[in-house]
Amino acid sequence: RQVSERFIPLAVIPFMSPMETIVGEVERAVNAGHMGINMLGDPSVAVKGLRNLGDPFWEPLWDVCQQLRVGVHLHASAGLAGKLSLPRWKGFSHRQAHCVSTLRNFCTATQFVPYLIFSGMLDKFPRLNWVFAETGLGWVSSVLEACDCEWEKRHLWTEGILTRPSDLFRRQIYVDFWFETVGIQLRDCIGIDNILWESDFPHITSTYPHSWDAVEHSLKGVSASDREKVLFGNAARLYRLD
Repeated sequence: RQVSERFIPLAVIPFMSPMETIVGEVERAVNAGHMGINMLGDPSVAVKGLRNLGDPFWEPLWDVCQQLRVGVHLHASAGLAGKLSLPRWKGFSHRQAHCVSTLRNFCTATQFVPYLIFSGMLDKFPRLNWVFAETGLGWVSSVLEACDCEWEKRHLWTEGILTRPSDLFRRQIYVDFWFETVGIQLRDCIGIDNILWESDFPHITSTYPHSWDAVEHSLKGVSASDREKVLFGNAARLYRLD
């Protein structure tokens, strides 16, 4: 923000450092104008010796982010695509492999969200927002329906998961999309207040330089009030923009 008021920067935190160093860096970054942090989906599989995000070790980080009102962001596979997916098939060209890799990002989120919900972290830190960038939209409704079903059948409120998973999601989790038409049709199942549009610039899948055409294609038939939320309003609320 010291460079330009048009940017909403996210801080890359020193997650391999002692917790007091991590917390101090978050405080420094937010004071400098950062509006969130970028995090690995599971440090324990990315770096030997680190702990998964459900471990109490990370709770001071969640606490300071909640107090400072900055969200935790996970970009694409969040460093997990190679760990949670099938090995790459032999004989694929670079383009074929890249297509599969892009779609694996969606699959990573379908596995991470249930962990996040059933860990109890969202109930413990009820004002901490989580943002899944470049993960798409269409998977959300099926995952939430399955989470609600499991929560009900296994009586997980007796284990401290007090809030219905879909309600937790709509209270604290945001998802980004950039090309989908089917996913946005499920907006009422997902939660219209939780959906953010992105151009995905400068990646190869980006809608640029035809972003407005992509917007019109994806949001065809969507009401003006819902369009405003997806294109601007939700992000303005999340990042506390004037």
